Amino acid sequence: MVSCSDSNSQGQKEGITISGTILNPASGVITVEKMLRDRAEPIDTIYVENDNTYKYMFTGPSGYYRVNFFNAQASTVILDQDNLIINFDGTNTQGNLMPEGSREMNQIEAFYASVNEKFGPKEQEINAAFVAANQAGDVAKADESRDEYMAMLKEKQSYSAELIKTYDVNLATFQLVSTLDNDSQLGLKDSLAQELNKKYPGLFYIEDLVAQMEKARTTAVGVTAPEITLPNPDGEIVTLSSLKGSVVLVDFWAQWCKPCRMENPNVVKAFNKYKDKGFTVYGVSLDRTKDKWVQAIEEDNLTWTHVSDLQYFNSVAAQTYGVQSIPFSILLDREGKIIAKNLRGKALEDALEEFYTAEARM
Repeated sequence: MVSCSDSNSQGQKEGITISGTILNPASGVITVEKMLRDRAEPIDTIYVENDNTYKYMFTGPSGYYRVNFFNAQASTVILDQDNLIINFDGTNTQGNLMPEGSREMNQIEAFYASVNEKFGPKEQEINAAFVAANQAGDVAKADESRDEYMAMLKEKQSYSAELIKTYDVNLATFQLVSTLDNDSQLGLKDSLAQELNKKYPGLFYIEDLVAQMEKARTTAVGVTAPEITLPNPDGEIVTLSSLKGSVVLVDFWAQWCKPCRMENPNVVKAFNKYKDKGFTVYGVSLDRTKDKWVQAIEEDNLTWTHVSDLQYFNSVAAQTYGVQSIPFSILLDREGKIIAKNLRGKALEDALEEFYTAEARM
């Protein structure tokens, strides 16, 4: 049962009804489960009536929950405002059961439908062209497809942000903001995280989002890049700040990361083109073993500064910069301030050309 200690100021209602019909039920019971950080914890049990229907009154705090039907199929639900209807059929237990009557869940569904309708076909087309170019060994065509894909993602981010702005801020917002990146949409994402935290205090997933935004602000465009202090392959400590005075690409990569290895030729090309103008690279490896790390440096002809603590994604640098996937890169000006992030392919050369052109005019 939901105890008094579960109830607080985070949007508790007089009661939300969850009801439905059960067809071909399996043995067991229906459980209501609270979403915790590492598991779903049962908090109450629902029993099916003789006519194969059920009705349950929820009086706990607002949040994301799961209704588990006989351990055969579950429905992830938002319990905040609306009464829900969830029907179960024991002959069809694939996927997540969608509740009826939830404005928040309908909002999530409408958002994804709109975004997929606008960008889905184009995304598939670009991906197919990229795969075909790679299979044919057409590097120029693959680069063209990648640039087109990055431009499409930028447009998709803008569209998603504008769509999210049209919705009320509720628990559905938490899921929708996860589609926004921490670079181009940091302001909106941070603002929504703060508003959610005020409206629904005490929910760990919203608190985690707020903490993520705090970390993202420390690596936002325009701020001074946080220090990195790691050893190079010879065991000598090389700090990021020691490269101040150069234009620096902080490049998080790894030997085992295929997209990183595919991107390396573009970084090598940019390095060779602009190194005489003061451009360099500070490569941060998320490898686990030194031998493979050094081997990849040699194989890809990466003749710049390299550092690593060989701690995979637990690397102190990866934690500081909030790196969740690689390749991940940050471009710094001569003062160590972040001027761009995640530049791939031709975008890196374009950004460097723009920087040096502007610098020459000063």
